[in-house]
Amino acid sequence: MLKAGALYFAIVIAFFIAIVSASLIMLAAHYRNSYLKEIRYTRLLNNLNSGVEYALANKDAAEGKQTLDLFGDELDSLELDRKNWGIFDLAILKSFVKQDTLKRAFLIGNLTDSTALYLSDEDRPLSISGHTRITGNVELPKSGIRQSYAEGKPYDGGKELIFAGKIGNSTRTLKALNEKLLERLKQVLANQDRKLPLLQQNELKVSFLDSTRKFQLPQIANLADVKLEGNIILVSDSLVTISATAQLNGIQVYAPLIKVEEGFKGNCQLFAIDSILVANNVEFKYPSVLGVMRTKKSVVQPQIVLGDHVNFDGIIFSHEKERTALQTLIGLGKDTRVQGEIYSTGLLRVEKGSKVNGKVSCNRFLMKTPLTLYENFLIDVAFNRKARSRYYLSAKLFNAQQPNQILKWLN
Repeated sequence: MLKAGALYFAIVIAFFIAIVSASLIMLAAHYRNSYLKEIRYTRLLNNLNSGVEYALANKDAAEGKQTLDLFGDELDSLELDRKNWGIFDLAILKSFVKQDTLKRAFLIGNLTDSTALYLSDEDRPLSISGHTRITGNVELPKSGIRQSYAEGKPYDGGKELIFAGKIGNSTRTLKALNEKLLERLKQVLANQDRKLPLLQQNELKVSFLDSTRKFQLPQIANLADVKLEGNIILVSDSLVTISATAQLNGIQVYAPLIKVEEGFKGNCQLFAIDSILVANNVEFKYPSVLGVMRTKKSVVQPQIVLGDHVNFDGIIFSHEKERTALQTLIGLGKDTRVQGEIYSTGLLRVEKGSKVNGKVSCNRFLMKTPLTLYENFLIDVAFNRKARSRYYLSAKLFNAQQPNQILKWLN
C-alpha cells in the first residue's frame, strides 16, 4: 500500500503540472490573439492607405459619405466622408473590419504652376523702378513691362526685367474661381442660421473626427484670452475683433468685418463681406486664409489690408462676380511678406519692401508711397515664385488641374 504522504505528494505535483500547463495554454492564446490583432491592424492600416490614395485620385468626387468594399469580398470596408473646410477639401476616412476601426482626417491641396504674376490686360503697361525683382513666369498685358524712373531712383536690375521666367500675354479678366465653393462661403456669411448656440467657452478643442461645432458670436465680439482649436466654425453678423491674446488653430471665422490686433499669431481661415483689417506685426501660419467676397449686403469697397511687418503663410483672395466702380482691394504694408498666393478681382496695393514668395493675380497695381499713389507701378517690391516652399499646396478655390496631395494631417 502507498503511504498517505506519497499520495499527497502526487497530488501536489499534479497540481503544479496543471498550473504550468494552463499557463502555457493561456500564454499561447495571448500570443495568438496579439498576432491576430497585429494582422488586423496591418490590414486596417493598408485599407486606410488605400483610402487616402482613393481620396486624392478622385478630384471631382461628390461630397458626403460613401462606403467602399475595397476588394469585393465584403470583408474590407472603407467609409470616406468628403466635405469643404473653408476653401480646402477635407477627407475623413474610417477603415473597419467587423468591430475593429481606424480613422484618419486630412486636408487636401494641389500642386501649382510656376507663374509668379498674372496682371489683367487693361491696355496699360507694368512699370518697375528701384530694387524691384520679379522671379518666375509672368502673364502681362500686351503693352508689356518697362523700366521707369520714380521716387528719385531708376530700375537697378539691368537689362533683366523678369528673372528666371518667361513672359506671356494675359487676358482682360483673371482666371475664374470655383463659383460653387464661393456660393457656399457666401451662404455662411449671410448668417441664415440664427439658431446656433452662443460661444461661451474660453477654451475648446474639437477633433476633425467628430462633428463640426458651430457657434454664433455676440454683437461686436472680441476674441480675447480664448484658446480654440480644430473643427470649429464661428459666425457673426457684426464686427469681430481678434486680440493678440487669442489662440486660434485651424478654425474658421465668418463676419461682415474682421479686425486682427497687433501681435496676434495663429492659423485660421477668416472670411468677410466688407473688410479684413490686419494690424502691424501679425503672423499667420500655414495654411491660413483671408477672403472677402462682395455680396448683396456689401455697401463699401470690400478690402483686405495688411499692416507693416506682417508675415502671412497661405492664401489671400478677394472676389466680386461683376466688376464695379469700387473694385475689391488687397493692400500690403511696408516690409510685409506673403508666402503663398494673392488673388484680387480688383486692385493690389503694395508699399516699399512688400514681398510675395509665390503667385500674384490682380487687375491693377497701386503703389503707395509717402508722396503719391502710382497705378501699375512697382517700386522696391519683390515677387518670387521660386522662393516659395516646395511643400506649399494650393486650394480647390482656383480650379487647378494639378494633382492632389495631402496638405495637412488633422487630429
